[in-house]
Order: sequence, then C-alpha cells, then structure tokens
Amino acid sequence: MAAQYLAWDLARNGAQEYPLTDADTILITSTSPIDVDYIRRIRATYPHCKIFVGGAGSTSPHSLSLYCDAVCVGDGQAFIKTLCNEGSNVAATRPNAFVFGETRKVEVDQGFPWQLPPIQAEDGAYRLWCGRGCKNRCAFCQTGWAHTYAENPDPDTLIQQARALLDTGKKINYLSNDPAQHSFYARLPAVGHGSYSVRFLKRYGLPPARQIRLGVEGVSERLRTAVGKPISHEDLVGCTSWLNQNKKGVRWFMIAGLPDETEEDWLELRKVVIDWKEQTPKGVLGISFTAWCPDPATPIATLPVTDDYWDNFTAFREWFFSGVGWSNRIKLMMPQQPESRMRKAEIAMGLSEEVLREGGERGPNQRVNYPHTDDLRRAQDRYMKALYHV
Repeated sequence: MAAQYLAWDLARNGAQEYPLTDADTILITSTSPIDVDYIRRIRATYPHCKIFVGGAGSTSPHSLSLYCDAVCVGDGQAFIKTLCNEGSNVAATRPNAFVFGETRKVEVDQGFPWQLPPIQAEDGAYRLWCGRGCKNRCAFCQTGWAHTYAENPDPDTLIQQARALLDTGKKINYLSNDPAQHSFYARLPAVGHGSYSVRFLKRYGLPPARQIRLGVEGVSERLRTAVGKPISHEDLVGCTSWLNQNKKGVRWFMIAGLPDETEEDWLELRKVVIDWKEQTPKGVLGISFTAWCPDPATPIATLPVTDDYWDNFTAFREWFFSGVGWSNRIKLMMPQQPESRMRKAEIAMGLSEEVLREGGERGPNQRVNYPHTDDLRRAQDRYMKALYHV
C-alpha cells in the first residue's frame, strides 16, 4: 500500500517506472528498521543501482543507511521532487537525507500531500489519511516523538471521499495513530473497527465500531501512568465490561518489558483479568502483548533493556491456563521472545546488545534532529518519578 502512495508521488513528478532489471534507481518504502535485511539483499542483487529508502522506518535511519545511498527521513515529497528534477546526487544532500558516514544533522521533513487520493490496500479496504504524528507523545512511542502532529486540513473532502466509497459498498479505514484525537472525528462516517483511548470513551460514550482496540500499554496502573496512559484498574475493567455489555468485541494492546517493570506489575494484571471475568458474564476479550523495544526518538530509549519480562509473561500465562485465570472468552497473544526483541532493538538503535543492556546511549540516530528532542530529558525524569513517586 505504501508503495502505491510512492508511485502516485512519482507520477505527479513525471517519473517513469521500470522493471527492477532495467532501473538505475530503486526506491524502497520501509515500514520498520527491521527491513534492513531486505534492503541488504536488494543491495547485493543490484550493486550498481542507486538505492533510496523512506517510509515509516526512516525515523530510525542508521541501520537502513548501511545498505543504501540515503535514507529519506520523514515526509518524502520534497525529496522525490528533487530526485526527479535534479537527480540522485542532489537529492542525497537534502536536509532530510541521512547518508551513512556523514556527520551533519538531519531534519525530519514535513509537508505531507493531504490531497492524495484514497488508495486500496491488500485487504481490499481503501485508506484515507486523517493525521500524522500523535498529540499524546507516550514515553515509548516513536510516532509521537519523531513527528510533528498534524491533521488533515481539508476534513470536508476527506468525509466526502469516505461517504462516496461507503455508498458504493467499499470498505474504508482511517490512517491515523489515533483518529479519535482529531478535531473532526465526530463527523467521520463510522467504520467496523477502531482504536480508542479509555479517556475518549469516558468523554464521548459508545463508539459505532463493532471491534474496539484499546491501547492499554502497561500491565499495571503504575506503568501506564509512567508512559503517559494513566488508566486506572477500575476504569480499565469498567470500560471493557461496558463495551462487552453493548456487544462490542474488545482487544487490549499491552507492552511487556517496559523499563523497571516488576513481578508485582504482572500480579496486578491477574487481578484485572479476574475482575473482568466477575463483572462481565458475556463478551470476549483479546490481550495482545508486544515486547518493549527502544526507539531512538523516545524518552525511555536510553534506559537498560532486560529480559525479565519473558519470565513474568510465562508465569502469567501458566497462571491463566492453570484454571484460576482461564476463560474461553479471553485470547492471549504472546510478545516477542527476548532474542528477537534484542535484535530488533539493536537495529532500531544502531547499538550493540552490551550497550543496550547497560543503557545510557542514544546511538548514531542522534544525528536526526527530532522535533521534540529538547523535551526528552524532562520526559524521562517524569517516567521515573511516576514509577517511584520521587
């Protein structure tokens, strides 16, 4: 899907596409820095081509830059225009071009083309852009810290496009880190699923979506408060039960292994599960875990990476399936195992396992002038104070 947006941008700049075997320049849209293995293979297969990488993964550019001529950091519209009109050498000197071996500061470019048309993704649904970045800036989230928040300046056209697609039987999805934070959210035509915050649901009431995703994040109230998602035990259980009672399917998204997470945090999650079961005779709940991975723009990226979360999750899973926590209405999705999580962290940060376990280093991606860099130290201090009340 992202490649289709890139093709649209190339076409409006008059560029012509060729088969890989005939091309002299290869453009790759990366969704994550772990795409480095794919880019390495492309470089090995086409050693004489210029290779440029962009996309969501570009905000952690160092590892990607090892196997390409430049990483386009942030929005790529000005980069593409320069590439098409002035050539690859000039494009590689743009302020948002991260080139391996250079030492100059690199900017996160802005200028998203909100006028781009809805584009159909692999799942058949059409995507419409609502916003970029995130207002919340949770302590773990690269999206909020690597981008400046912006929302579609022409919501009337966005809404017209959504209605036109729905009227012809098409499925749509809104592209945004959190559609509910946009000023025009209440005007958007309803879709079958959505991502919401507990705070938003308390304020606006029952959403139209049938499937509700809740970004709970920390496994305990203490950790949620620390990362910037202050969801209380009572609110999490009560909100989920209320949604279930109104025939909504709910999935919690949780992060395992946040810095300074303890066994006591996981014991609190057991209590949440038991309370939900007692308060909710009908309804289903999914709990999706992902392992915390440091991302270079975020406040907690320099805190030590440990593997304790795996033992804690394993104990939680054993407790759940032992019968005390068990319910056939709950589905658990496990986090990445420590080895794969550490590899991802090494790639994202451009640092060795030894350095990541010790903590304290931001690594080679600090060449990027992230928009909220001046707030990082204060935000990390807030995280630790929230954990230990100091």
